[in-house]
Amino acid sequence: MSKKKNKEKIQMPGAARAGIGLLIMGALLVGFGQYFERGALSLYGVIIVASGFVLYMTASIIAKRRAKI
Repeated sequence: MSKKKNKEKIQMPGAARAGIGLLIMGALLVGFGQYFERGALSLYGVIIVASGFVLYMTASIIAKRRAKI
């Protein structure tokens, strides 16, 4: 049997979770927009994906900086 390493887990902030949710939802909107040939739906999906990515990256950077202090 192998020993489990006691690795300290970093808590994921709520904003990072929301960012991941926006990424997934936006990707689904882009996919459905392309499938049904609706350009406006795809455009809204791209905007949602971009905002989710920015939210996730910002929350992750802030969490890492706070963990170092």
